Amino acid sequence: MEKLSELLGKPVINIFEAQIEGYVKNILLDDKFQKALWLEIFDDENQEEKLVDVKSIYSFNKDAIMLKNSEHIILANTIIQKQFSLVGYKVYSQTGKFIDKVFDIEFDNRLHVKNILLKTQNILDKKLILSIGKNIIIQKENKTTKLSTFAPNKVKTNSATNNLVEIMETEPKQIVVPKKVLTTSFDFLIGRKVGQNLYAENGQLIAKKQSKITSHIIDAASQNGKLKELTTYSLT
Repeated sequence: MEKLSELLGKPVINIFEAQIEGYVKNILLDDKFQKALWLEIFDDENQEEKLVDVKSIYSFNKDAIMLKNSEHIILANTIIQKQFSLVGYKVYSQTGKFIDKVFDIEFDNRLHVKNILLKTQNILDKKLILSIGKNIIIQKENKTTKLSTFAPNKVKTNSATNNLVEIMETEPKQIVVPKKVLTTSFDFLIGRKVGQNLYAENGQLIAKKQSKITSHIIDAASQNGKLKELTTYSLT
């Protein structure tokens, strides 16, 4: 088994291009705390934070983490996803008692979570996690406790509101069209370079100038309505 603390700082090496893509600064887990989803890495050369899909890992050992190629490396601010780092999170019981602090995580050779270690070297039972926030974990008193017990009551509506609801229900329903478009027809962009920095409407960087276009960049551009710009400013 490998601990998170032992993986931090390891170089992430691209086998195909024979280059260091960055160094591990964190590992993000899924919301069930079953496995790692992404490696957070820092690229010293370009001063960029990136995410590496763990599915792209070819192998890892005490010296380095090896990737087949750069296909599944994206800029850290191009996705919004529910994910957790856990280390440093404070653990409280549902009655308010401070239990401990998450100190480390043990992974198997597929980066599946085996144990969540507390500062006292005790193990946090994942089945006792009731809820989790940005830096707090609430632990159940027993395994039968359900989070729904603590949910807010539904707001009661008065008769006037009910009448309004009935009127609104007679109106034709609007169809919500997803912003994401099919991107397979833009696969010809893969391997080209970005001619200039490409930004989303909120100012987030989608792709940096001179970076190689990947399927992840195409998806990010699609989600932000920037496929036309990406195509226009792509370089062969």
